[in-house]
Amino acid sequence: MKLKEALREYEKIKEDVKKQRQKIAEKYTKTSKEIVSKILKNLEKLEQKELPKKIDPQLARIVEVEKERYITALRNMVKKIENIEDVKKILPEISKFHVAHGRHLLLIFEKEVYEINALLKSLSKEYSTYLEEINKVGIENVKAKELLKELEDLKSHIKDEERSKENLMTQLKRLQEQIEELENKPEFKALKESEEKLKREISQKEIKIRSKVSKLQKPIKRMRMPDATAREFLENSAYAIHHPEEFLKLLDKIKDNLDKKYRKTAEWAKTNLVKESQELAVMKERLTKIEEKLSTFIGEEEAKKREIEELKKKIQEKEEKIRSFKKQIHELEEELRKSISKLERILGEKIERS
Repeated sequence: MKLKEALREYEKIKEDVKKQRQKIAEKYTKTSKEIVSKILKNLEKLEQKELPKKIDPQLARIVEVEKERYITALRNMVKKIENIEDVKKILPEISKFHVAHGRHLLLIFEKEVYEINALLKSLSKEYSTYLEEINKVGIENVKAKELLKELEDLKSHIKDEERSKENLMTQLKRLQEQIEELENKPEFKALKESEEKLKREISQKEIKIRSKVSKLQKPIKRMRMPDATAREFLENSAYAIHHPEEFLKLLDKIKDNLDKKYRKTAEWAKTNLVKESQELAVMKERLTKIEEKLSTFIGEEEAKKREIEELKKKIQEKEEKIRSFKKQIHELEEELRKSISKLERILGEKIERS
């Protein structure tokens, strides 16, 4: 038997079971209402029953109050019973009530209270009989139909997520191609090469100048000069490059105190430092102009790279969602397998999924 056909058969059986259970419920609702009617009549009789004349006045007052409370409360409770299922809700309420009330009432109206209690027991027994009968007419709950719907919805969600992921992958590829095109533009490549070359040349020139002038740090340090230029130079030899005039003035002050080996360095600085510093400054100006031109390309490239990172994040989220849906499908498939086995037991036939 095909699964769809099996589900139709199951629904028919389920509907038959529902009708049978409704008939049983109607039958016991009728009998329970008859008992409720008897309880209400007995309560009315109890209400009309007067206290004996020969009774302790204090006890009489207690019983009168208790009688009124007992009748009102019990009447309100049993009036709530509209059908057999209401008995299940009301009986525990009545049991609690009997534990708390009726102690003094039994002393005077024992017969009446016992008659009411007997009817309440009959009501309880009626509900127990109803349960026994209704439990004989039942059918296992099979959720195959609902599970198939859930599986169908999940598979549809996966298709949507995979389509969405494909779109994101297309956007990602397009952006990567645009970055590649940008990086391969002759102007961009030329500027990048010029920038790298100029940075190397600037670095080499700075190292060359600093390695020369830094030799003078040792003798200047030994002189312990209270001079701002000397202090700046001792902290960083690059000061000589950035302030060549001030540094050369310092050398003029100390040249006679320098040893022969340091005088050669001082002479080199006097001859070359200003020229070298100016050349370096010109190179840095050229580098700034190149970097300004490059900034347009780099800004565009970085913007695209940020977009790429956002797309990768979204793709990852889609993949996680798809994995989660697939896990749910696996769990539902297992649940459906068990549900079909249950259906096979009910119908007594082998069921084909397709």
